[in-house]
Amino acid sequence: MANFEQHINVAVIATGVLIVPLASSGLITIEESLISLSLGVLGGILPDLDSDRSKPVQISFKILSIFIPLLILISLSDMNLPILQMIAMWLFSSVVLGLTLFKLFLALTKHRGIFHSIPMGILFFQLTNIIFYHLLNYSLTFSTIAGFFVFFGFIIHLLLDELVSLNILGLKIKSSLGTALKLYTKHNLIGTAIVYTLIVGLYLFLPIEKEVFIKMIEILKTVKLV
Repeated sequence: MANFEQHINVAVIATGVLIVPLASSGLITIEESLISLSLGVLGGILPDLDSDRSKPVQISFKILSIFIPLLILISLSDMNLPILQMIAMWLFSSVVLGLTLFKLFLALTKHRGIFHSIPMGILFFQLTNIIFYHLLNYSLTFSTIAGFFVFFGFIIHLLLDELVSLNILGLKIKSSLGTALKLYTKHNLIGTAIVYTLIVGLYLFLPIEKEVFIKMIEILKTVKLV
């Protein structure tokens, strides 16, 4: 399995290579390019959030416990709440997330389980799309692109883990081969069923601009990336 630094480096390079032609073509702005890069890197570390023994993962959880409440407060800015009340809500929500929900998540997940799978990447794509479109009020086009880059970084992480499992330079196969890039986990069929149910449920109500994928493919074809 690749380490945290390797996942970050590969996610930055792969995401950056993909962003350049999209930005040059005008499909995304400079600001959106920076957001997309951040989302690609975020997607590149998400599969390892179920590893409670990793220091970078613990740091990631602390960042998310601060970042998620902040996003929610930004979406409530039209309510004109007093600044002190908003700060209090932010601090309280961060503490609650850090001490309860994330601890519970770690207790209920197993490293390289269903969280470390392709359907979970699809679910993160959908959740990102919802956050950017409904909470942050971005266009449907960029919300779809934002979700794509989280998914892209996520899949890059899984692919890198599988390549490391092959250990090509050492000409041998590690026992971890096949535990990253998978569609389900036989050790957690209930969790697998829940993830697929959420995917189907969100798909029925989730706005996705499918034409944006056609545009992206056409742009990438011009620079011979696909």
